[in-house]
Amino acid sequence: MKNTCCCILFLLLISPIASHWGAAQTNWDSTLAVCRSSNYFDWEECRLCLYMQHYPQSQLRDVYKYCFQDYFGLEHLLTDSMAAVRYIEYELNNADTADWQQPLFYYPLLKNNYVRVDINYVRQGIIPLGTLVSAMLHSSQPVDYDAEQWHDRWQSLLQLLNNPNSKKPLNYEEDYQLIEQAIKSGQYALHHSRLFNETYHQHYRIIRCDVFEWMLLPLIIESEKNNPK
Repeated sequence: MKNTCCCILFLLLISPIASHWGAAQTNWDSTLAVCRSSNYFDWEECRLCLYMQHYPQSQLRDVYKYCFQDYFGLEHLLTDSMAAVRYIEYELNNADTADWQQPLFYYPLLKNNYVRVDINYVRQGIIPLGTLVSAMLHSSQPVDYDAEQWHDRWQSLLQLLNNPNSKKPLNYEEDYQLIEQAIKSGQYALHHSRLFNETYHQHYRIIRCDVFEWMLLPLIIESEKNNPK
């Protein structure tokens, strides 16, 4: 009963994104069976399990980034829209060809505060570049870091990762020390690991969940209606 409640709560938390999750080709819904068959005590544990199931080549720093981004969003206050446009254009023009051969994706982060949105939606003409940047501006907000509070929160999330039913992130011990040093030095944000980048070829931007549902999700749904698989 506990596992069933966890899964129901999980689905409610990602609604209305949940109803279009499979259509966006993330296929995370198929891994919900893991939550049903294991002893998960809360939805954060369930969500971390789903992340590791979908990205098994994640190192601990990649899991940390997944959690950090949902707590702190864009990691900085976005004020220069033209600079954001130029950076995305550069990324679109200079990424490896293999990067654009991956399935389109969007998925909510740990507590459903933010969504990772594939910038390939821009390349394919589904989301106009100006609309994506506008969504980023709407999602941007001043960040108030509290090192001690965030360190305590991260330690509690590590306890969830240590569930024997969950896959343990790669490079755990080395990345653990790296993260500890980063938090102590005030440099909270970390880049993805090289392994993650070379395996998954992801190019995304972080958008606040309510902004995503308002500005971007309707464009994705409309595209999927016009171009059914």
